[in-house]
Amino acid sequence: MIALLRLCLLLLLPLTGHTALLSLPASEQPVLPGPFMQVWQDPEGQAQIATVRNLPDSAWQEVARRDASFGYGGQTYWLRLSLHNPETQTMDWVLQVGNPLLDYLDAYGLDGERVYQAGDQRPFQQRWVEHRQFVLPLRLAAGEQRELFLRMQTEGSANLSASLMTASAFNHHEQSMLLLQGLFFGALLVMLIYNLSIFVITRDRNYLWYSLFVGSFSLYQFIQLGFAFQWLWPQALWWQQLSFPFSSALATLFGILFTYGVLDLKSGSAIYTRITQTLLAGSLVVIALALAAPYSVALIASFVLLVICALMAFAFTLLRWRAGYQPAKLFALGWSMLICASLFSILSGTGIIAHSLLTLHAQQIGGLLELVIFSIALAARIRQAQHAERLAQAQLLSHEQQLRVEQAKSLDLQKQISEGLELRVEQRTASLQRALQELSAANQRLADLSRHDGLTGLFNRQVLNDELARTLAQAKRSRQPLAILMMDLDYFKRVNDEHGHLAGDACLHHAAQRMQQRMRNNDLLARFGGEEFAAILSDTDLAGATELAEQLRVDLASHPCQHEGVSIALSLSIGVCAMVPQADSNSEQLLRHADQALYRAKAAGRNRVECYEASALDEV
Repeated sequence: MIALLRLCLLLLLPLTGHTALLSLPASEQPVLPGPFMQVWQDPEGQAQIATVRNLPDSAWQEVARRDASFGYGGQTYWLRLSLHNPETQTMDWVLQVGNPLLDYLDAYGLDGERVYQAGDQRPFQQRWVEHRQFVLPLRLAAGEQRELFLRMQTEGSANLSASLMTASAFNHHEQSMLLLQGLFFGALLVMLIYNLSIFVITRDRNYLWYSLFVGSFSLYQFIQLGFAFQWLWPQALWWQQLSFPFSSALATLFGILFTYGVLDLKSGSAIYTRITQTLLAGSLVVIALALAAPYSVALIASFVLLVICALMAFAFTLLRWRAGYQPAKLFALGWSMLICASLFSILSGTGIIAHSLLTLHAQQIGGLLELVIFSIALAARIRQAQHAERLAQAQLLSHEQQLRVEQAKSLDLQKQISEGLELRVEQRTASLQRALQELSAANQRLADLSRHDGLTGLFNRQVLNDELARTLAQAKRSRQPLAILMMDLDYFKRVNDEHGHLAGDACLHHAAQRMQQRMRNNDLLARFGGEEFAAILSDTDLAGATELAEQLRVDLASHPCQHEGVSIALSLSIGVCAMVPQADSNSEQLLRHADQALYRAKAAGRNRVECYEASALDEV
């Protein structure tokens, strides 16, 4: 469609038999050479300058446009321009090409036989003047006439957008433009930092999406205006080619997420979510095309995606506004700015409307207005939330005051009714308090009983499991060692068989008391089951745990249990596991390792201490 439109425009241009001469007076006003240019489309793209110079005048057609724009298509165009210096002195002029995204631009006739070669598919240092756009210096002697030939080939918009200025006018123009561009990108940076700070404080993802949208939009503009190729990647030609559609699709992606959150589409119709998911998928597809597909395909896809998303966002905004969602008013205005700016930019790129300073900076102007409006809308959203919160607080306070009034009336009524029963109420209250205190004490005793072993008075296994989990988590955080002792009374069945179960119970109580005496305040000793005991030793390495285990073993062996005049000798087999817990360590693992060490102690003859050793653990 675009190629057909371009062909029609070229066919409508009148044929010419001569070259229009552009006279350059000594003026500070820029001159647009487009209407004075002639164009010849190179069908094969392989023509040399000698061939082009010898073309008959009938092969050339008038451009008749001030921007020399021929749309998209990747064709090669030759432009011819005849210049004349009517002054009586040598004049220095600058031919500035305002489209920094041209792939290749060659100029003949600027400086003798020297050929100007530039483009964003050539290294940046090849340019004669270090500038974000293509700047072609030109010196004309007094009364001199010169013919220039420009060769333009690009996969993007074949838009020359050239202007001629004296060297002094160009310097003044450049200072003004750098000031405006600095203000533009400075405003974007302020909005980015401001909204990112709000996200850090509030953790509201809408501000994160908005910040990413501002950042990617800034990158898009930085690329479109030529700053990125000049300052960020002057040698990365492959990235320069794909960065423009990539940044456009990336900004669209974050714009979709931002719109979905701020308009609260999730709470609306389900079709909003389905369309949003489709648009997000389309953005990802365009990003993939930018990285893998031909540049022209990715560029057109990014433009189509941008227009569709902008129109859909505008429609969603109007629907939400119609549904009574107040913040949608400002968003409707903001999207209108972006849609108008995008249409101006796309139509200018296709050549349908003439390229100018307005169309060149349309997206900057519209985008900046849109971002400012969105920032105001976000601030209004905060104010609306604060107003809703204050309203809710006022309603809550009013309700509380009403409850207090009702409560006061109820108390007065109760006082009148129960004045004669006050003493009995006090007595009943005192009785109830005593009963509650007794019940609380009984519950406390019951809780203690549920945590302790009834025979030995030690903590039971449930407490051991709970405390081991807590101590293990603390050891992981502090990276301090933790030790587990698993202890078993040797030949305890023989004690029960020879002396009776009452003597066995006495031995269990005796062993528990002897071991408890040697425990530290922050250690925990529990009855594990039967004649087995377990101890949790926090902040204790293997050497300390082994030493304590040996003390427990020696102490019990040297202090037999006295029961009904009978001295019953006892001994302990102890398994030790100590380590600095790793992230994947767990309570069951520690108990299992300590139990394995205990079985080794029993297998080695009992009445001894064995330590668990494994290379997979970080033992102390």
